[in-house]
Amino acid sequence: MYFNGLHLRLNTLYECNCDKCKATKINLASENDDPKFKSVLNAAENAFKHLHQKGSYSPDDIKEKPYQDLINQTYKVLNSAITDNDIPPEMLQKMQEDTFIFSGLKTHAQLLEASSMLLDDEGKIKSFNAFANDFNKINKDYNQNYLESEHQFAISSSQSAANWAALDPDGRYYLQYRTANDDRVREQHRVLQDTTLPKEDSFWLSYYPPNGWRCRCHVVEVLKAKYPLSDSKKAIENGERATTQIGKDGKNRLAIFRFNPGAEQKVFPPKHPYNKVKGADQVKKTLQEKPLKTTRDLTRHFESFAKDNKDFFSRGFKEIKLTKQRGVNGFTDMNGVIALKSDISAHIIDGLNNIKNKKPTTFDQERAISTLHHELWHNANKPGNMRMTTKQTSTMELANEFVSRKTLPEFMEKLGGKLQNEELTRNRTNTGYNKMVNNYDQIIKWSEADPAKVLETVKTHLVNEKYTNQMEGLVKAIKEHSKYEISEKTVETLIDLGKQKEYSEEVFKEFLEKNKNLLKDRG
Repeated sequence: MYFNGLHLRLNTLYECNCDKCKATKINLASENDDPKFKSVLNAAENAFKHLHQKGSYSPDDIKEKPYQDLINQTYKVLNSAITDNDIPPEMLQKMQEDTFIFSGLKTHAQLLEASSMLLDDEGKIKSFNAFANDFNKINKDYNQNYLESEHQFAISSSQSAANWAALDPDGRYYLQYRTANDDRVREQHRVLQDTTLPKEDSFWLSYYPPNGWRCRCHVVEVLKAKYPLSDSKKAIENGERATTQIGKDGKNRLAIFRFNPGAEQKVFPPKHPYNKVKGADQVKKTLQEKPLKTTRDLTRHFESFAKDNKDFFSRGFKEIKLTKQRGVNGFTDMNGVIALKSDISAHIIDGLNNIKNKKPTTFDQERAISTLHHELWHNANKPGNMRMTTKQTSTMELANEFVSRKTLPEFMEKLGGKLQNEELTRNRTNTGYNKMVNNYDQIIKWSEADPAKVLETVKTHLVNEKYTNQMEGLVKAIKEHSKYEISEKTVETLIDLGKQKEYSEEVFKEFLEKNKNLLKDRG
């Protein structure tokens, strides 16, 4: 009985038999030959097969692959209706998130309904053939009939949001409501024609079109001097009538359209029936913890990370983006923007998803995370970017890479994981700084300096001092924490030698062994 009510509400919302809507339905039906539409029907069939094999469904199951596939295929269809519009990136991101949640709630609704049909009159699981008759009807209802209307609404809603975003911010214009102004316009909408009000009027928060499924109304900007203002109170009353349709249960079927897609940055009405299906809140919470997929997702993840780890971001965090620049794994402007190669970004995303799913991270994932960690330490530097000589740059990179690799286990814990490949704290071959850092490690060992104290000194200097002066921190760390007395000049010379091309790790090790006499007992 519950699902009969749901279908009644959906059919009431989506159904319109005017010539325009009938033509739209025919066009959309022909689009089912499009792979995007077919893929939803196929994904739903696989999801129903999985449901039958499992024999039950609960909201927690929404994470299972066949169900995720159905969500993703539904999202692709609806997202295609959004991305054709010129929507600001931040608004587009939020609208895509809303569409993904809507796709998940739609999937949940049909799975919950199908699960209610699993058992026969004797309480036993139906044969697959018997169950197929039920789910075929569900599939057609949700993933053909309803999806057509939802796709059309996504087009109208995203166009509306794009128009809202493009409105003049300086208040030079009024907004004016326009219908399609033909014989197919609904009478309730016709009375809104030419309603003219300021953008900040509350009317637009509830009655900015679309004001119904397949609504063709729109809003334009008009010069204040040319058009008189409408009566706001009367306009709101007309808007209420335009979005009122009382069903047999006494509820208003059109109240859900009282929202503004652009102002709320949502594609679908927040009060859509899918939001009221049993278990919808639990599904929504699960979906909001969805796997990271894109660099935009990565940016959002580190926006949250930055709030709890402000020490990494002396000038705040802005975004992670992709770069095609040759010869680098990544770089940063030290002002919160970090650029990464696409393969590095992909491995980081996979690694973070493993962490979220309590799975161990792989070597490639941790090595990619090391690259990001290196760039974060650049952003931690308080004085900020400045001009440097080639020698100063290499010294700064030595200090930064030394600190980032030695603190990698701690960083992995901050991300919620655990470093699986400890060798990355000693050797990271995908960076050009590897040899000079390893040679600095050899100086620490050769001088019998306390590794933990050396790290703390270099780290403090890296964060607080200018990049042109990082040699001082590297030298100070060895001199102060070595078992032996050793001059600053000697340490600086050794660090410079360790950076030179001809001093491989093996050659440098031999050189240090031959110069033990440079170490003097402390008096």
